[in-house]
Amino acid sequence: MFYKGVSEEKTLAYVAPFRGLHYNPEKIARLEDVVTPPYDVIPPLEREAFAARHPYNMVHLILPQPRPGDDQFQNRYTRAAALFRVWQRQEILVRDPAPAFYYWETDFQIEGKTHTRTGFAALVRLEPLTGGVIRPHEQTFSAAKADRLELLKNAQANFSPIFSLFPDPHHRILEALRRGGPREPLMDFKDVGGYVQRLFRVTAPETLQEVHRAMAEMPLFIADGHHRYETSLNYQKFLKKRYPQASASAPFNYTLMYLANIFDPDLVILMAHRLLTGPRVKHLEEQGFLEKLGEYFEVARLPFPGAPQGAGAALLQQSLMETAPQETAFILLGFGNQAWRLKLRESVRQNLLARQMHPALAKLDVAVLNYLIFEKILGIDAKAQDDHEACKYNSKMEEVISAVKGGEASLAFILNPTRIQQVQEVASAGLIMPRKSTYFYPKVMTGLVLNPINEEEEVVIPE
Repeated sequence: MFYKGVSEEKTLAYVAPFRGLHYNPEKIARLEDVVTPPYDVIPPLEREAFAARHPYNMVHLILPQPRPGDDQFQNRYTRAAALFRVWQRQEILVRDPAPAFYYWETDFQIEGKTHTRTGFAALVRLEPLTGGVIRPHEQTFSAAKADRLELLKNAQANFSPIFSLFPDPHHRILEALRRGGPREPLMDFKDVGGYVQRLFRVTAPETLQEVHRAMAEMPLFIADGHHRYETSLNYQKFLKKRYPQASASAPFNYTLMYLANIFDPDLVILMAHRLLTGPRVKHLEEQGFLEKLGEYFEVARLPFPGAPQGAGAALLQQSLMETAPQETAFILLGFGNQAWRLKLRESVRQNLLARQMHPALAKLDVAVLNYLIFEKILGIDAKAQDDHEACKYNSKMEEVISAVKGGEASLAFILNPTRIQQVQEVASAGLIMPRKSTYFYPKVMTGLVLNPINEEEEVVIPE
């Protein structure tokens, strides 16, 4: 039910420099007013706030709004494409004269500690997800892919980079870019999330060649942006039918990625906790549900009720941290703001789960939660989990607690973050995790560098 095969045939990863499109510093003085998070983490109210913040904010391109009377010729996608062309004509967005890799540093804080995640923006040749070069790890939602494909067909540009990881234990690639780049950044600012972003344009031919050759030895693991990658594949298929004689260097055969090292100690994964609403869980009987859970888990009530919100979150986090890394455990919230810790019985993993899924998936808390609780006990299948109203996700524990306490969710499940080694193991085995199994923090911001897909300009590989 979870397996997806991957070819063993060796294919190289083609990572290429490109002429990036970015905001013109002579016309946009404050990048924090125009750069946004990716489209899929911008709720409606925040979308309106971004739109009001600046007339050239990226949200006007990545989240165009429908209007009464829209049809197949005039709609939100055609308006976004027209706006994108206007911004280029007005030189709000300008394109660099020479191909470059864009070395990227992001400073952020979490749990009182400052991190600096490093990566670089580049074009990556599109490969089938079963080919072993580009490796996904999560399932995707079909509605999101259809929406993104319409935007891509009309705008003909990659607005948001796909976040992918490469295995470089010796840190040679990013170090080469750091050494080969200029001392002064192309951009240096604090974005709306409070993260400091620095972007350096690297054009030295020897550095471009060194990085291209080194990356060809490595598989790439998609960390965030599975929808966008599959959308790029669909767009490639669409244009190959239109231009069957196009060369392998045609720009639609590539997509924009932000590439980070999987061995970066500042690579942070948070967990997307689960919140359930709707008739399947609204009228659950507490004792009966706990008894069913007891067939698979050791169920322990936690002294949670009455704790202040911040203290409650700390208490639940401490309870999860007491679990050994090889064990599966999560917190259940519900039934009048009560809390229980559920720890998987090892016999269940060895007997039941061993028959149902690959060992790499049987180690994942989210896979265990989905199969044993969502599917077997609650009867919430994959289609029901696609319902954004019935099954929601949130990485902030305090907000999850508030949602249950305020009645916005009937049940919630708080999980430990998926570990980076698990992501690599699952992707390498050709497996797919449940949706929202990882939340790489922080998200890669949209608007620092864009990739226009110019049909007349081929991608140049530095040989």
